Amino acid sequence: MVNASLPLSRFTIVEVNDSDVPLCLRLATSLAAKIAADLGADVIKVEPPDGDPARAAPPFLPSGASALFQFLNTSKRALVLDLATAAGRGRLSQLLDRADACLFEEPASVAPMLRAGRATPIEIAGFPSQMAAARRPVSELAIQALGGLMHMIGEPDRKPLKLGGHQASYAAGLTAFTGLAVALASRDFGRRAPSVRVSLAEVMQWVNWKAASGAAATGISPGREGLKSEFQVVPCRDGHIAVVYTVTQWSALCDLIGDAGLRDGRFETRAGRRRHVADLYAIIAPWFAGKTRAEIQKQAQAKGVPFGPVFTPAELLTTEQYLARSFLAEMMHPDLGRMRMPQLPVQWNGRSFAPRPAPSLDRREIAA
Repeated sequence: MVNASLPLSRFTIVEVNDSDVPLCLRLATSLAAKIAADLGADVIKVEPPDGDPARAAPPFLPSGASALFQFLNTSKRALVLDLATAAGRGRLSQLLDRADACLFEEPASVAPMLRAGRATPIEIAGFPSQMAAARRPVSELAIQALGGLMHMIGEPDRKPLKLGGHQASYAAGLTAFTGLAVALASRDFGRRAPSVRVSLAEVMQWVNWKAASGAAATGISPGREGLKSEFQVVPCRDGHIAVVYTVTQWSALCDLIGDAGLRDGRFETRAGRRRHVADLYAIIAPWFAGKTRAEIQKQAQAKGVPFGPVFTPAELLTTEQYLARSFLAEMMHPDLGRMRMPQLPVQWNGRSFAPRPAPSLDRREIAA
């Protein structure tokens, strides 16, 4: 049931997942629709007769259910339609006639119906429509490689590394939701809602904007630097700390570390610090070794230096920021029992948007 007090409660959105769409596109569509659903929209998730393949995607809960599916499909309703049949397409056409928007992936059998329906099309694709590869299969690994991200991660003398999780899909999903919000706002103001097309390849170019700007400025795209990097992860007494600071925070960092060697002329400018980075870390690394992450973070914050502790996934469950924001919401799933699920990391008039459980496989509406 839609909560009328939520900001998107007056909108109906259809999410269509064709059975043969690559997982990276499916996850992007599901995330965009999830955000809308948690904000109150009535999101109808159309699944093929065998169910959304993401229901079988890892990681898995102790029950065997997909944790990924549960996360991406909170607050939605699910409807089973066989879009290979005239009856299934007819039922979908009816839904689109009363919906405000439709989120779908390319290629999708829903595309021709949207040209005549009321719903604004919000399309997620692998590549820009101008590219010859636009209709080719796509994977998150390929998208990260093409976007240059795999040139940024890891040690320079080792093979490239894929970012953990589903970074390209989630960035594209957030981008698609932004376009969806614009379309819904246009409807509210009585204007023609623009159609939206988001490609993972373009989103990754946007995420990794430093590669393009660096190449434009110096002729060389920045890549993996390892121990030559300006910002590194260093060990401390109970784990690791990310050493990050801006040019304007250098003086505060020197005060924090308290070693006179940092006032050496070699380190006066950023260019000098980068040129002598090995000497720089030889001075500052010992300061971290005898301190805990909590001690380092407290002292660094007092000086206005944004050093960040590296947490394990289990430690994130009890971090001060997450607890203060009630970021992990408890919910009761009708089949899976009590669960903790991340909420949207935003608040509206001081209120969080607690998600509702994802639709169960055995509790979906099956259209006749």
